Amino acid sequence: MKKILYLVLLLSAVKLQAQQSATFKISYLPNHTYDGAINLKAVCHVNLSGNDTIIAKITAKGIPLPLTANLEMKMGMSTKTGPAMADQSIPASMKISFDDLGVELNGNKLPIPLEKLGQGISVAGRFDKDGVFQADTAGEKATGDPMGQKLKKMTDGFQKKIKFPDHPMKVGESFTQGLPFNMPITDSKLKIDAKTVYTLTSIADGFAYFDLKPSIDVSIPIKGNTLTITGGGSGKMVYSIKDNFATESTTTFNLKISGLIAKMQIDATADFEMGYKYTITTN
Repeated sequence: MKKILYLVLLLSAVKLQAQQSATFKISYLPNHTYDGAINLKAVCHVNLSGNDTIIAKITAKGIPLPLTANLEMKMGMSTKTGPAMADQSIPASMKISFDDLGVELNGNKLPIPLEKLGQGISVAGRFDKDGVFQADTAGEKATGDPMGQKLKKMTDGFQKKIKFPDHPMKVGESFTQGLPFNMPITDSKLKIDAKTVYTLTSIADGFAYFDLKPSIDVSIPIKGNTLTITGGGSGKMVYSIKDNFATESTTTFNLKISGLIAKMQIDATADFEMGYKYTITTN
């Protein structure tokens, strides 16, 4: 009886130890379908002051200040992979659809041609041996023409992967990854600090759970003045170990924008709620 009890305790200890660390790397598997639902909500408040001429032109168009804008978007992204090729690449087709898109300015809904957006964009391509998606075609547009290049850039950007540490992460361990924030400015005074801190909080039943802490601090020089963008937030992410994929995530983010442009003071806030959830099946 003591031996059985000892064995049970030993197995429990091994299981507990196994759940304290894991290696993570997001990758698409061959012959699988990834159906994702993506949601975004945003509320923006904008106030302008100091330049009566510009403000008069804005209000003359029926846009009262301060301005409040509400955005709600629901998207679908479905990726279907084929069998792996000899060069270790995986052919794939991706479809991006706009299921819902609503925009309000000061409580007034703006007309959105959802029937056209709902048709979505279809992209064919492949994941290379490093797991990076390379688009070949976008709808009926070859990616060699200007429109195709824009669509390729957009779809490539959708799948920017989280770069986990190349060693097994332990529960409680964190890593930091920069956020994409491209600015067409080469001024040496431009300051960009945009990042997300990922902290592994637990591993259980084949899933790993992360806390997210995004933050941003940007200073943009504009004709002797500076526009600042600061903010932060929090979130959660679920990673499926058997699928090598982040299947679910939710994030809230709050921004504050302030600066002087053309003798006009801009003060704005933006609150975001973002999330996605994927269902993964074999073909």
